[in-house]
Amino acid sequence: MKKNKRNTARRFFVTLMIMVWMVVAAVPAFAAPKVRKAEYEGKGRVEVDFNSKVRYKNVKVTVKDNKGASYSTKINEKDDDDLTFTIKNFKTGRTYTYTISGVRKSGEKNYGSVTGKVSIPVPATTPRVKKADYDREDREVEFEFTGRVQWKGAKVTITDGSRNYVTRILEKDSDSIEVKVGKLTVGKKYTYKISGVRVKDASSYKTISGTFIARDN
Repeated sequence: MKKNKRNTARRFFVTLMIMVWMVVAAVPAFAAPKVRKAEYEGKGRVEVDFNSKVRYKNVKVTVKDNKGASYSTKINEKDDDDLTFTIKNFKTGRTYTYTISGVRKSGEKNYGSVTGKVSIPVPATTPRVKKADYDREDREVEFEFTGRVQWKGAKVTITDGSRNYVTRILEKDSDSIEVKVGKLTVGKKYTYKISGVRVKDASSYKTISGTFIARDN
């Protein structure tokens, strides 16, 4: 009698597992698109690039920061391989977790959600020089900045401690400035000072200084 009960229980368990497997197999899997990169573009705007073609249906974006606060969003653009949205009333210096719902890989049937993270840094207040290039043939020095800058009454000096080698400013750009100089000694270190420059949209203009070695480029 006990043996019959054990056999009945075993058959019931096997039947139950088969039924569970059939239900699971009948539910189509969602092959979620993967995010290739998420890039912060400034002013709360984030671009999410997918690594495959995607389709949308009633797409929404929800956002929370690393402190647990939720933010409203606005979808700016959506393409077949990227989506751009804006985080409203964002705060700098925080990491944001975003969830894009109503998206699927092209060729799949079911829509689902994709989650990722992006950081909004605290903006720099002082411009920084990325590099200084000396052109010995044309006697020009170009200073490149790490980000976009603005100008007002710009002045540049390059000295070796005894004289200023800058004769005039040739060109000011949104991320660089180029000056005409007297002949510099290749391999020698020089000190520069650049005034009347600010990080784009910063509140005040700054004077920055540093050193570089004249190399013939």
